[in-house]
Amino acid sequence: LFWCKLLCPLFKHPPSFLAPSTMFNTTFCCSTTLLSVSALSALMFAYTTVKLVQFTPVYRPMECVTAPSEFGESTDETNELWVLSGKLVKSCTNPNPYSMHEIQGDPSKVYVEVNSSLHQVGESVITNFKYKAEGDGIGEINITIALPAFEAMALFMKERVEVVTEVNSLTEAHVSLLGIGFTASEQVNTVCGFELKMGPPVTVGNVACAESLDKLVIPDVDDTTKASNLVTLSAEHYDYKTTRKNITFGILLGLFGFLSGICFACGAWLSRQRGRYVREASLDFPEIEKEVAEMEQQQPVAEDVKESSLQLPAVEKEVAEMQQQQQPVPEGGGTDQQLDDEVGDVETGDKTPKDIIRI
Repeated sequence: LFWCKLLCPLFKHPPSFLAPSTMFNTTFCCSTTLLSVSALSALMFAYTTVKLVQFTPVYRPMECVTAPSEFGESTDETNELWVLSGKLVKSCTNPNPYSMHEIQGDPSKVYVEVNSSLHQVGESVITNFKYKAEGDGIGEINITIALPAFEAMALFMKERVEVVTEVNSLTEAHVSLLGIGFTASEQVNTVCGFELKMGPPVTVGNVACAESLDKLVIPDVDDTTKASNLVTLSAEHYDYKTTRKNITFGILLGLFGFLSGICFACGAWLSRQRGRYVREASLDFPEIEKEVAEMEQQQPVAEDVKESSLQLPAVEKEVAEMQQQQQPVPEGGGTDQQLDDEVGDVETGDKTPKDIIRI
């Protein structure tokens, strides 16, 4: 009641210059509008609840499979550098209800293992990855290894060489809520590795990826099984995103719930006010029907008066005919003055035409 009076003070004490019918129409329009807003807010509350369930959990790990493609070796014009370049094709399945876009983040380096230690020999670059909501996506990682010729000869003296590359990507999630787009970004750092069989020609094995170097297990170059890995968020970042999501949806649910409740209460209160304005405007239909019935009861009296007024011309006509005949007045009868008096009595309703004939 407090909010109703605060939002609609006009209907608590209506101005005197507004007619009751005007207040009746205004109250009806206002109550209808408030009830409509209440229904719309209730729908938005239900929509937000569905979205909350849809975005819980806030992130589901993506399953990815990475495979080598188009690797080849070459030398520069001076034959001082040995270059090995190619691509890692990464295909992922996105189980999340929002699309994702992955671009190059921090510079990524490529290493080879020499005497149980890693030495930087090149770099890798991510092309744009796009994953549809609850769909698949394919991206590429371009790798370039460049070594001086004498170091390359040392590698060729080995039968197999392990290659490790950093994959530093900036992942963006595109979320749409209430027709408004939101973008959330996250730096994701992983490592991928594969084994080289030194040639000629050089053979590239399957690729494995992991969250860190400690968890990376490089498959054998002759292993034809394609390994898959899960792209996950760190525990701290996952908790942060979850808390932010819960706060956002909590505010929206509270707002829509409050609007729905207060608008419904005000609409119902104004509907009751509408009934009061109906009574003040004398729109009580039973009272009107009672007045009509009383008027119908008085109608026969008016008809009798009308019928009596219609008899006066006939009486005057009979009197004129009697005067033309000039019949003698019988003994004991009245004079002309008496006759005129009697006619006057007829006109006033004291006597009938038969009394005139008798006279």
